[in-house]
Amino acid sequence: MRRSGVLLHPTSLPGIAGIGSIGAPAREFIDFLRSAQQQIWQMLPLVPIDDGGCPYNSTSALAYNVSLVDLADLCTSVFAKILSVDDLLDAPTPKDLAHADFGMARRYKAEKIKLAYERLISRKDKDCAALLAEYKLFCKTSSHWLDDFALFEALQTETQEPLWTNWPKGLRDRKKKDLVAAQKRLSNEIELIQFGQFLFYKQWKLLQLKAKSANISLMGDVPIFVSSNSVDVWVNREIFQLDEAGKSLKVAGVPPDYFTPEGQLWGNPLYDWEKLAKTDYAWWKSRLAALAELVDIIRIDHFRGFESFWEVDADAKTAIGGKWVKGPGIKFFNAMRKAFPKLEIVAEDLGINTPAVEKLRIDAGFSGMRVLQFGFPLDNANDHHAPHMHERDTVVYTGTHDNNTVVGWFNSLDHAAQDKVRRYLAIDGRDIAWQMIQCALSSVAELAIIPAQDLLSLGVQARMNVPGLADGNWTWRLEKALPAHIAHRLRDLSALYGRTPSRSTKS
Repeated sequence: MRRSGVLLHPTSLPGIAGIGSIGAPAREFIDFLRSAQQQIWQMLPLVPIDDGGCPYNSTSALAYNVSLVDLADLCTSVFAKILSVDDLLDAPTPKDLAHADFGMARRYKAEKIKLAYERLISRKDKDCAALLAEYKLFCKTSSHWLDDFALFEALQTETQEPLWTNWPKGLRDRKKKDLVAAQKRLSNEIELIQFGQFLFYKQWKLLQLKAKSANISLMGDVPIFVSSNSVDVWVNREIFQLDEAGKSLKVAGVPPDYFTPEGQLWGNPLYDWEKLAKTDYAWWKSRLAALAELVDIIRIDHFRGFESFWEVDADAKTAIGGKWVKGPGIKFFNAMRKAFPKLEIVAEDLGINTPAVEKLRIDAGFSGMRVLQFGFPLDNANDHHAPHMHERDTVVYTGTHDNNTVVGWFNSLDHAAQDKVRRYLAIDGRDIAWQMIQCALSSVAELAIIPAQDLLSLGVQARMNVPGLADGNWTWRLEKALPAHIAHRLRDLSALYGRTPSRSTKS
């Protein structure tokens, strides 16, 4: 079935205190998607972000980004009105509405979530009792990851030491008496962290219902690797390649590619796939199960790392001197398929692709990715990103979160390259973003995804991420909701190419 959708991370939505939210702004975006007759909302990982806003460098693979909690929703009866409208009158306004202020959002929302929790436990009315019971049930059913995460976060704050490998040895090595003492000492902080996670979960489940009623599928993202400074590594040291102190022996990266001539040194600890296999990949199953509860489709980032991954010495300065090491291959995906037989998965198979990676994707039964920007200016007519080389079992993008916007990309080309694009598409290039959107929607690929920035024909200033660049990423935001005329234009083009619910057909 031919489908289309939009890529927009919730942090990029409008909202108070410097960041988007999963409340009213997210519900309004679903209304936009429904009006445009789109069927997919794709987003980046929903996990806690680092100080720079990166969702691919999180302290947890299972927890949620509490900065996305909508405070206005806490003023409604659904949340027992544990906040009032007056409580939010002091919401700070960022100087630049077009870019997220993650620090502002984190500080302000933490303050208001604490106030909300204090109200919840102090009030004795029926509505608060019901909400408190929901919270306690959430803590119980999520305890397999929530307890460790809350303790980890509380210890980071208490020790003022973000690297758990530098914690006192008893905590670093998770000695029982030290953990019990910390849980007792930090019980109030732990409760507050757990409550923030509950608020996200409850609001997300309400958003899921909204999406389902609008026939919108939510598409999430799972990075292949986790941060070395995460609760996942602290708790599960045995499944990573670490020394006795918990520090990485080898780390992940990628060799030189389209994005970075020196490669990318990610620094993530590498898995011990043999030990994971002995558990039938239990940790990975719990990870996918957690995300599958939130979304309908999962994009697996850096899919090629499951066939072979780039291994670099932990003390290396760049990724150039690394080597390819065989990954778990089809055995891993057979185990995932058995555990999640109905889960739709998209493989991010970009970068250095090989016949072995392509075979693994096909054998696993996943859709691959095609990016129009990579297919131009057609220096290689056989490049599988070129529109005439697309295949049905793929997802076509004008660009991903790692690409420039279409306008920014086109403007960066020299005149000869721009002319090649114009001649190939038979266009004048004056409305390049929408001309590329039309190219994507007309592709034989069964799914087409358009970044929101391209819908607005925005330039390089709206780019979401520059791979290999440490600062200045992830901050782009909508200053206001996407306008109706954009929805109508996207609807009409999607219908023209058989991608709307009423026009798409089974293939």
